[in-house]
Amino acid sequence: MEYRLTFPTGEFARLCGVNKRTLHYYDEQGIFSPDHVGKNGYRYYSVRQFYPFIMIRLLRQMGLDLAEIKDYMSHRSPARLEKLLAGQEEWLDAEIRKLQYMKKIVRNQRHTLNMAQHVRCDEVEVETWPKTNLIYSRPVREFMKREEQDRVERIIMEHLRYTMEYELTTGSSFGAMVAREDFLTGRESLLLRFFTVTTKPLRGVPRDLCAVRPAGQYLVTYFRGDYMKTGPAYKRLCSYLQEHPEWQAGEYSYEESIIEELSAADMQEYITRVAIPLQPRISAGPDPAAWES
Repeated sequence: MEYRLTFPTGEFARLCGVNKRTLHYYDEQGIFSPDHVGKNGYRYYSVRQFYPFIMIRLLRQMGLDLAEIKDYMSHRSPARLEKLLAGQEEWLDAEIRKLQYMKKIVRNQRHTLNMAQHVRCDEVEVETWPKTNLIYSRPVREFMKREEQDRVERIIMEHLRYTMEYELTTGSSFGAMVAREDFLTGRESLLLRFFTVTTKPLRGVPRDLCAVRPAGQYLVTYFRGDYMKTGPAYKRLCSYLQEHPEWQAGEYSYEESIIEELSAADMQEYITRVAIPLQPRISAGPDPAAWES
């Protein structure tokens, strides 16, 4: 006598982690039917159906729609299963890349928030920074000078859209650059261009839209409040440079939002960092004429 272990719908549903309605629906749609229907009209499922049902649920979780699953189950074969699973493996690889990208954004954002808890505002410090990849916007200085704010805003949106489309935004900071001749002469409001810090390689990014911010020592100050009001920050940095003639300012300054709209409702809680790369001032050396006697 042949013996097959079977389960009524409710028990099979409980073992599979679904409700009875799901099994009834799959049966009605011709996707997954019971092993047999008893004389009492009850559906019964066998042990051998457990794994196929788990795989059907897994395919659903991977984004396969019921029509595709029904088509496969109606014409299943080893060759068709191999083709189906190969396609799902490609889909999973793409999903894993997306999840890794999102995890990187979350991790970098958490790092920035943690850093914000330890900054000392309105002070000047020298920090050692590693080299950093930057994605540039198109230049905006001339538009800033002519007060063409609408063109500046379009360039910002164009830049942000580009970094998002190519997954170059990695949860690190967004900011602006100011040329040395401007921030040393009180024209710090004339932004040169915007940038986004990325942890991704710059391979494939147009050369005029990216750069590596070099490793080295940076003169840094932080301040709270409106991130557009950078004047006092630059005064602190320039005063330090005047008091330390052994240093000279690098070619650009870097303004970066640390705490902004996403993490604070009150603008007075915003934190902005302004940094100037430091370069040792090259001494002219002794006058050769002094050597002659």
